[in-house]
Amino acid sequence: MTEIRRAVLWASVGRYLVMTVNLAAAAVMARLLVPDEYGISVLGGAVFAVAEAIRALGGGAYLIQKKDLTPDDVRSSFTVVLAVTIVLTAALMLLSGPLTRYFATPDLGRYVQAATLGFLTGPFVYPISALMSRQLAFGTVALIGVATATINAAASICLASLGFSFMSFAWASAISAIAGMLLYLYAWKDISIFRTRVRGCRGVLAFGAYDTATAVLSQVAETLPYFIFGRLLNAEAVGLCQRAVTLSLFPERVILAGVGAVALPALARQVREGGSLRHGYFHAIELITAALWPALILLALLADPVVAVLLGRQWQEVVPLVEILAAALLFSFPATLHYPVMVAAGSIRYMPPVVVVQTVVSLGILTVAARQGLRAAALSMLLIVPLNSLLSLLLVRFVVGFRWIDLAYAMRKSIVCAALSAAGPGIVALATRRLPDMPLAAAMLATLLAVSGWFGGLWLTRHPLLGEVVGAAAAARARLVAARNRIAVRLRGD
Repeated sequence: MTEIRRAVLWASVGRYLVMTVNLAAAAVMARLLVPDEYGISVLGGAVFAVAEAIRALGGGAYLIQKKDLTPDDVRSSFTVVLAVTIVLTAALMLLSGPLTRYFATPDLGRYVQAATLGFLTGPFVYPISALMSRQLAFGTVALIGVATATINAAASICLASLGFSFMSFAWASAISAIAGMLLYLYAWKDISIFRTRVRGCRGVLAFGAYDTATAVLSQVAETLPYFIFGRLLNAEAVGLCQRAVTLSLFPERVILAGVGAVALPALARQVREGGSLRHGYFHAIELITAALWPALILLALLADPVVAVLLGRQWQEVVPLVEILAAALLFSFPATLHYPVMVAAGSIRYMPPVVVVQTVVSLGILTVAARQGLRAAALSMLLIVPLNSLLSLLLVRFVVGFRWIDLAYAMRKSIVCAALSAAGPGIVALATRRLPDMPLAAAMLATLLAVSGWFGGLWLTRHPLLGEVVGAAAAARARLVAARNRIAVRLRGD
């Protein structure tokens, strides 16, 4: 297995485990809290998401992509991140009151103040995480991520059970962030990178200006809908929207778990070694669409039983939102690769104008739709997501250079796989459409038919993803056999 494949495997395993922990915690928390309590935590989380994007001014992408990285470069990056964190922390504390009044949510200020404790750990986490990513040391990153997620889940569930309501999320995020920082410091050992160095900050800021502008605009586009719903509707609408978005994005986050983490280091290395960025981009698109499309179609067809099992019947209003959002996300396949390709190509400066257009147009459409309710807002995503994907593809085409027919050719096999995978679940959905709820047995049958159709499509089209799946399974089996042999040798030795 190549180093890149091994990195993808470790990153994927780590993120799968993190998502498993988060999914289990979400299922429990959905039964401990009601939508309006979730809504307050979502608004608070959205505030910190924007703050995290601003902190990217001196963050990891600079350390990952720099060709000849020196210890002084790392210290300059740390200095910038530390300074930005101090300023943002002060701003968050000062804005906690105005935010409470703006959203007419009395307890939002308390949430922001408590969660700020975890935000302060960032300067000591980001440099180490970036350096580990640069070295493709995703095994260690995965272990720390799983441990942090487990601590967060345990803390939030315990605090919610004790009656902390939405504040359980704030305190759990602070506790897990501190634990994650300690684990990163233990794993890296070299604390000399945390010396401040003003000289060299200009280079960090020169890269970070474009990177941060892109990150902030992208994060605003992602989180501002929650602010819009919080202002125009209420906290309950924010909670329902967040649960719908989380479930709709779950296939993407599961399937592309390792891709997002490894894409930038892998593409950056490919460029440094003189490889073809266009070839790597098309190959990734081919693999992504073959896995993502069938999963999203299955989610749209099985939204009702999925919501019932994961969230409970009290969240039934989420079902139609998930159905619509899953359909819209079929057009989101270029999103994961957009940023890594632009950074690897050294063209990050072109991203902010495009993201500005995407953000302004998207939020304009969403604001108009939100006045008609959550369902209208969800339906607007059927226009917003394809439009944003088209703009992203146009930018990548400008930088990398490709023909539209080449893109279509790269996705031809994935279309067949998606159609064959959707056939079985579609029949089951039609057969049970008159029932008030899809039976669990019918949902399990639909899932089995979808997986069978998917593998059949991979085999019929000789899709390259089949080789990746078989190779990963063989490698996992070899590792298990080797581990079993080592244990047997030790037992015999004893």
